[in-house]
Amino acid sequence: MNARLALLLAALCTAACAPLIPQPSQTGESGLSSSKLTEESLALGSLDEELSLDIPTAEARKTLLGKWYGITRTADGGRKEWLVNRAVDGTYRIDFRVTDAKGQVSAQSEVGFWGVSGGVYFRIFRGWVMLDGMKTADPTDPGHYDSYEVVSLTGESFQYRHIDNNTLYTVKKMPADFTLLVPLDAKREQTLKFEF
Repeated sequence: MNARLALLLAALCTAACAPLIPQPSQTGESGLSSSKLTEESLALGSLDEELSLDIPTAEARKTLLGKWYGITRTADGGRKEWLVNRAVDGTYRIDFRVTDAKGQVSAQSEVGFWGVSGGVYFRIFRGWVMLDGMKTADPTDPGHYDSYEVVSLTGESFQYRHIDNNTLYTVKKMPADFTLLVPLDAKREQTLKFEF
């Protein structure tokens, strides 16, 4: 019980200390826009919400399917956004959009395998999506294998902590038609299906 209370307090502190990000007024087909979501809006709710730490593996896997969006500040004062789409076949794709402090936007897409078991979420990075196909990552690089402690998982939000570096991430479940808005000159990739 003390561990749950400590995690809850850490989540609340993270929510209270998260800086706001400016919100441009662009929306996608779903009426939502990644630019309207902020670190604060992704933070966990109040003490009334129960943190789901003991979720069974099969239920956790089913809950994690689909699109999840995250946003954070970068060291230079810009922001990094990501949209991960987890498929039932155990593959994932993450689209990143990074806006630096000067407003320059860059984009990148990565693919790999994912899973969850016993309160641990993991990813195996396999490569980058490029215009001409997939650029395969070096499978011997230990940096391409990540494991995370599941801090909280509901049908609407997912909070997880990197086991090696202790970084805490919070993402929000998004509708199937949600996409990151990326200017054409910054998009160096196209949508490709990941097959391995």
